[in-house]
Amino acid sequence: MVSTDLRETSAAQPFDWAEIEAEAVAHFKALLRIDTTNPPGNERPAADYIAKVLKKEGIDFDIVESKPTRASLVARLRGSGKKGPLLLNGHLDVVPA
Repeated sequence: MVSTDLRETSAAQPFDWAEIEAEAVAHFKALLRIDTTNPPGNERPAADYIAKVLKKEGIDFDIVESKPTRASLVARLRGSGKKGPLLLNGHLDVVPA
């Protein structure tokens, strides 16, 4: 993953948005290949995929299961503390359409 520490980025080191976009699309495609159709759910493989990415980046996370294979992932990326926090929320399962 491209720099996840916003404190490291300055005007002298701008983000490489093309690289960030390519990486985001690659992760999105990988997650789309994981069947998390609910019912039954089975979000654990998707949580494991995201966990692998976060671990590589040194971001702390926890995987919690309400029952076997029904996993959620919680991660925290700390800021500088100078501004208010930002919470991003999503889900790993999909429903048939």
